Amino acid sequence: RVRLRSVARVGFSIGWIVSLIPSLIASGLIAWILHGIWNTLDGWTPWTPWSPNTRIAGFTLPTPEFRPREALHVDGLYQLLAPIGQHPFIGAAVGTVALTAIGGLLFALILILAGGAYNLFARFTGGLEFELVPRDRRRALPIGDTPRTSPRSRRTIRRDDERLPGDDTSLRW
Repeated sequence: RVRLRSVARVGFSIGWIVSLIPSLIASGLIAWILHGIWNTLDGWTPWTPWSPNTRIAGFTLPTPEFRPREALHVDGLYQLLAPIGQHPFIGAAVGTVALTAIGGLLFALILILAGGAYNLFARFTGGLEFELVPRDRRRALPIGDTPRTSPRSRRTIRRDDERLPGDDTSLRW
């Protein structure tokens, strides 16, 4: 069985690391695009076809004012994009943090579901068993090899339980 809390922590950590660079790139592009849209809408100021109080043949012409944001019903979008339009780097930083957190949470959720599926599998089948056996470092030679001299230290490597010449360590548990 696996502990789901541990799996969630590992999943969030890995997900955060994996999603950091893509989140930075994506939020930077999104902030750049939204800043461009806001700049375009900001450039649409009200205008009139002629200057006010213009007279032709003694008559004063009416001065209609055209407001493109109101005419196209995008004034709400303009106001919504104003914070990112005025501060695109802060918008990109906030977007990066948000997307990175979402990536970490999604990866943690995936690992939690996989861990839960494994725990369910382990309940019915007994799960996977690993046998941990302590290994003697001096017995690193495969069976059948003869003792030989190491070229680095010129010490003889033996397969029996004798201590190596020059080995002054002793482990106590």
